[in-house]
Amino acid sequence: MGKLILILLISSSHQDIAWMDSPEKCMIYRDEHCITPALALMASNSEYCFVMENMLNLMEYVERHPERKADILRFTREGRMEWGATFNQPYESLMTGEELVRGVYFGRRWLRENFPGCDARVYFNPDVPGRAMQMQQILAKSGVPYMVISRYHQGLYRWASPDGTSVLTYSPGHYGNSAAMLNAKPEEGVRLIAAYVEKWLPYYEERGIAPGFPILHSEDFSQPKDFGALIKAWGEKMIGSTGAGTKDAANATSAAPSKIQYSSTAGFFKTIDVEGARFDRVVGERPNLWLYIHGPTHHWAISAHREAGYVLPAAETFSTVASLLGGSFGDYPAGQMREAWKAAIYPDHGWGGKEGQVTDRLFLKMYEKARDMGHGMLEAALRRISPWIKTAPEKGTPVVVYNSLAWTRTGPVILTEGWATGAGPIVVKDANGNVEPCQVLPPLPDQEPWKVRFEFVARDVPALGYKTYYLAEGSKGTPGGRGATAGGSVPQPLVHENRFYRVTFGPGGLESVYDKELGCELLDTAKFKGFEIFTMSSVGNGAGEFGRVQQPTMEGFDKLSDHKPAWMLENADRGPVRTVFAMKQSLPDCEVRERIIIYESIKRIDCEVELRNWDGSPYREYRLALPVAAPGGKVAYEVPMGVVEIGTSEAKGTGGPAYGNLNYDEPMSDIRPREVQNFLSVSGEAFGLTMSTSVAVNDYMDPTDNPMGSPLLQAVLLASRRSCHGQGNWYLQEGDHEYRFSITSHVTGWRNGVKPGIGANVPFFMTVGGASAASGSLPEEMSFFKISANNVVVSTIKKAEDDDSVIVRCYDIEGRPADVEIASFAPFAKAELTNMIEDEGKPIATAAGTGAGAKNSVRIKVPAYSIETIKLIR
Repeated sequence: MGKLILILLISSSHQDIAWMDSPEKCMIYRDEHCITPALALMASNSEYCFVMENMLNLMEYVERHPERKADILRFTREGRMEWGATFNQPYESLMTGEELVRGVYFGRRWLRENFPGCDARVYFNPDVPGRAMQMQQILAKSGVPYMVISRYHQGLYRWASPDGTSVLTYSPGHYGNSAAMLNAKPEEGVRLIAAYVEKWLPYYEERGIAPGFPILHSEDFSQPKDFGALIKAWGEKMIGSTGAGTKDAANATSAAPSKIQYSSTAGFFKTIDVEGARFDRVVGERPNLWLYIHGPTHHWAISAHREAGYVLPAAETFSTVASLLGGSFGDYPAGQMREAWKAAIYPDHGWGGKEGQVTDRLFLKMYEKARDMGHGMLEAALRRISPWIKTAPEKGTPVVVYNSLAWTRTGPVILTEGWATGAGPIVVKDANGNVEPCQVLPPLPDQEPWKVRFEFVARDVPALGYKTYYLAEGSKGTPGGRGATAGGSVPQPLVHENRFYRVTFGPGGLESVYDKELGCELLDTAKFKGFEIFTMSSVGNGAGEFGRVQQPTMEGFDKLSDHKPAWMLENADRGPVRTVFAMKQSLPDCEVRERIIIYESIKRIDCEVELRNWDGSPYREYRLALPVAAPGGKVAYEVPMGVVEIGTSEAKGTGGPAYGNLNYDEPMSDIRPREVQNFLSVSGEAFGLTMSTSVAVNDYMDPTDNPMGSPLLQAVLLASRRSCHGQGNWYLQEGDHEYRFSITSHVTGWRNGVKPGIGANVPFFMTVGGASAASGSLPEEMSFFKISANNVVVSTIKKAEDDDSVIVRCYDIEGRPADVEIASFAPFAKAELTNMIEDEGKPIATAAGTGAGAKNSVRIKVPAYSIETIKLIR
């Protein structure tokens, strides 16, 4: 006799937050038609199991039914009621890495805290045809060893992140593929299941996998179902002499008994995850085919989300610093932090749908809530820190510039401050009295007349720290005071030159950008100008049953250079800090306004774009083009806690057949556009160019007829598509839209563009004036925390969840191991390496810090691509 064949019935229900109806109606449906009936079945049948795919479903249910918490606790402890290990099911590469980690905080960690003795060990995200490169590492290092996906080749896999950590993964091809077997009459179901097992038995035997065969009962909003009749029919037909254990499997050659039973997903994985099993290995990013449902079709919402993505970690870091300075975490906004992070990760993959306008408004509201709460907490933290800094009021009004990133940075700072009419020019000095060029900017439409908006470049602001500057009144003629204005005619062709670049303007965009340091031209403008806006037809929807991204077409193609708009030098915005050129052009459905900002003392060019009075014409798309003069150049872009090198870092092969005629037949390395975090980079033979982008969806190949051979970086600004739900809404977004981009050039290699690529999207934060801090104990500039390795990025520094320890999370972004010293300005007694949800700590040695101002430090090894979480115990 062979091994017992287990046929494991996994009863579940696929749930978006809202897709079948509005969020409120979907929550009620989950209550009345999924969870409550499942609890009743479990109460009446001690064998019955049921799975809800995410923890948000449980949070909502216990809020509506606190009286059922004891039942849920019992059934979950028994392993029969199962909850997905993450908060919800997001578009993974849309999220920041820290947001993906928080998904497990509000998943597995939340369950263990609120339901003692319970655990969640399986991550569910079966609907989205996309996987983030580092998601598997985040799961594995959060104590979640298993993953259920679909829309991928049916099978069992070890899906790994590039550091080598992996999770055991099951894909049924499509999550609804078992419906025909399970919805058939019992005898027909037995026959279909027997044939299914017979088909897959060789797959198991070749790989040494224990014979546990999952039958997933899951469809959109499917309800719990009693499969007693099917189980009984299977038992009546069992003869124990064929491969599938039934009379219907007449061609079987092995002799093995079989049994069909209810199972949890975790129970299924434990059945097959045995020593000696050889699972096929998958490594890398699976680019998301449904990316048009968020960035281009929900621009305002995703802009708020991206802002929350850098503000919340900054708020955590500086709130932690403020508490350490005060000697207590009593004022640390732990509750607000949890609320803000939950709002930041609340929207899932279910944008649109039936009553989608309600869902989309809720998602926008959540992102705005996260952003605004983040700013409020950050401002409060900086106000708590600034009195500790020993400033010198006699030098002028102190401006403390804070840097939330883990490396020393130089970049522009914009302030709006009261300034007396007729007063002398504004002078900005550092603590040593060195004057920094300062430039008064044109007033904003709603700017108070007694205030002045001005900009200066903050230089060498310490990592995870601050630097103090002073504002003072200069004498007339002081360089950089109120900004220079230039009159006279504007030369044509329009050329601007500084020590970094020679920039030539052409109709509709930049004709040339010549890097004077590297001695090479950066742009190939034979077809598109630099920063040129173009528009195409974009027929399609966000999510849906399509095997490839629905690409735009040339119908109605238009580009700015065809209209020959003229550039103007903005004399009111010209001075020692920056020089600005502007252009505008009316198109049939909006007016395009564009400004090019050339910084004079740093190697950076910014582009600001406005689409004014967009009329919401259906099926239109707008993109910004940056044609890079690097034939054969390699393109890379930032993803959550890593960088994808196109053609190298993607998972191999295709997504494969899902069901029916739906086949994800495109190689994953060819999928485009892509979900991008902060930057894209092109590496050619002579130079590298990095573009910071304000939008989530970006492309790198010419999508038009007769495509150019060199990389064409593109930001997908706007797409007026619609929901794929038959009763769903349009994503038209009538109104005004604003975008910002930044480029810099460097020695070839994307690693040389990481810091400016991220830094251009993460502003400095400031406090101005305030109470006299002459008695403060901190110097005028310092780092609160120092990270010794240049390739290691800090994603957050926060108060620990369980006590007043400090959590530091960091990762290698360059793909090379590092021996890293982490030095803190505040002493701590000991330190541990923990998993990502802050448990299972392992002691690590502490030492006296080597950095200036550091009291204590730890040294750890960060393997290539690894994410590490360190707990500093006070």
